[in-house]
Amino acid sequence: MLTSFIASHLWLKAFICLASSYIIGFFSTKKYINFAHENPKFFQPIREDGPQTHIDTKKKTPTMGGIFIVLATLATTLLFVDITNRYILVACTIFVTFALIGLTDDLMKLFFKSSKGFRGSYKLVIQFFIICLAFIWLGSIDEIHTNNKIFLPIGEGHYLALGFVLYVLFVNVVIVGTSNAFNLTDGLDGLASVPAIFTLCCLIILVFASSTPQIAESFHVPHVKFCGELIFFCIALIGAILAFLTFNLKPAKIFMGDVGSLGIGSVLGLIAIIIKQEVLFFVISLLFVAEAVSVILQVGSYKLRKKRIFLMAPLHHHFEKKGWSENRVVKAFWSASFFFCVFGMTIFLFFRK
Repeated sequence: MLTSFIASHLWLKAFICLASSYIIGFFSTKKYINFAHENPKFFQPIREDGPQTHIDTKKKTPTMGGIFIVLATLATTLLFVDITNRYILVACTIFVTFALIGLTDDLMKLFFKSSKGFRGSYKLVIQFFIICLAFIWLGSIDEIHTNNKIFLPIGEGHYLALGFVLYVLFVNVVIVGTSNAFNLTDGLDGLASVPAIFTLCCLIILVFASSTPQIAESFHVPHVKFCGELIFFCIALIGAILAFLTFNLKPAKIFMGDVGSLGIGSVLGLIAIIIKQEVLFFVISLLFVAEAVSVILQVGSYKLRKKRIFLMAPLHHHFEKKGWSENRVVKAFWSASFFFCVFGMTIFLFFRK
């Protein structure tokens, strides 16, 4: 009776998802921090080649706090979101499997007392396999996911047709790219969490538009039936991230770890794939893109020319090496993320009619 009442009052459902996820995440994270300080083996291994300030100030900080972002989101989803909705099932599956890959990475780092974890090539193969299965699953839900087309938010909307193989590769690039880009961004206290919340707010708007026939028609975007329940999954994830952020602002009492960053990044990319808004998603997530591209350029330049483009990659470390304080870098990157999100939503709201 209570569940059906909540389900019929969407604003109440949204508030309960946010509050429930925050409360679960807050108390579980707080308890883990206390436990970790009694067991120093859970402290984050710090990159030896990273900024000296990290070695001095962050070496006694517990890691794997992302576990509680995942658990709080899943618990709230099970309690208040329609888990019979197949899009919710796909989102939870990708969220959990990528988080487990990250957890394996984190545990290997702790076990071997090194900042290096799970071998990157192995991770990519596993991620590719998982995404291919998810792609088949999405195709069984709605044929819109098997049209092998990318939606282009130009004028009244256009599509770029790809072959099956190219489209599957594209889906992999979006999800794997987002998960690893988010992972690279998660390098300073609070740096990744706030942009994740900005991005999720944008995705909530886009999901609402895609799931509502009249709005989808008005804004000339693909109508994806039955995806509206993803709004509440996103809200639950925001609540969990806010709970984590309470302890992750400088000076951080806990780090997210790969378990959180890979899980969050993967589900952001997946939702963009589901609603066929990959191009707008690229715009609103340009901060994550810039972080990933900085690493690609740095590695490529060093291998080809034996020269570095940046003082250090990812990009946030470059600014630290230039003498910026950690707070200044974080605030600048938050501002950039906010700008990209506003720019992306401006394209959606005012240049799509």
